[in-house]
Amino acid sequence: MLYPATFISRGRYSASLFFLSQTRSFGVVQSIFTNGLNIAFGKNLVFVGTEYGNGVPFGIHIESYLYDRLLTETFIGEEVVWNREKQQLSFTNCNVHIHISLMDSFDCSMKLRAQPDLRISEWAPQMRDLAISMNKELGIGLTLNDGLALLERPEANSELESRLLALSQALKEPGREINIDLIKYFIGRGQGLTPSGDDFLVGIMAIERLLGRADFGVSWAISRIVGKLPGLTTQVSANYYYSACEGYYSTVILDILAALLNEPDYDFEECAIALLNVGSSSGMDTYYGLLFAVMSCGLL
Repeated sequence: MLYPATFISRGRYSASLFFLSQTRSFGVVQSIFTNGLNIAFGKNLVFVGTEYGNGVPFGIHIESYLYDRLLTETFIGEEVVWNREKQQLSFTNCNVHIHISLMDSFDCSMKLRAQPDLRISEWAPQMRDLAISMNKELGIGLTLNDGLALLERPEANSELESRLLALSQALKEPGREINIDLIKYFIGRGQGLTPSGDDFLVGIMAIERLLGRADFGVSWAISRIVGKLPGLTTQVSANYYYSACEGYYSTVILDILAALLNEPDYDFEECAIALLNVGSSSGMDTYYGLLFAVMSCGLL
């Protein structure tokens, strides 16, 4: 069936999309969901879908009615072609063409810098109280209350808690080489497109990047095994790791850090709720990773 051409030019895209500098790239639709789909270009993914307030570092976000048009006609395995000359991403079978050049871009790079005299440990009470008030649970394998108590009264009652305490101690010593097997314990841990352990680690990586510690800790460990990630977790999580290693994060993470740094126009509660509401537990697990790093790293 030959579909009439549809040209999409309303929306916005991440300025860190890997293919923007490439002349031509070929991919296939890998997975389709109610609010978005993933296109695989080899190991790299591009997400096309609606936004719900969260800019994905490898995402193109379009309005719901435009995605609905795409959703009704594309299928898993459809070829998708990027053409730099036309600045166009084309779904070849359903005849849908996304014109990047006519869209706004958004920046997912970590440009925030903490003040030299800032004590990030002072963020912990505010972050903890907000998380408790939301009454959401972690997907990593323990309750939120247990996860918070573990950092305040370090006593391990399970292997998971022992690993968390070991990780917390490692974050306190950024100059020391972290045990990669310790990080592997969390990679791919949990269910879903982005397992909870991955969301948790990405949250930690964001704090490390903010503190100028991306050459140490979790960030260092992930960079050492980046080529093995597809065999350790989902492709979606692997792409979040690829992005984090380059200093790119979802806008909901960048927004809450901006709020904590008292950047203008960022309200902490509003930004925190936006992150906590991502997915069934992804937002909560990422938030816990941020809080875990804040409480472990202590002083800037």
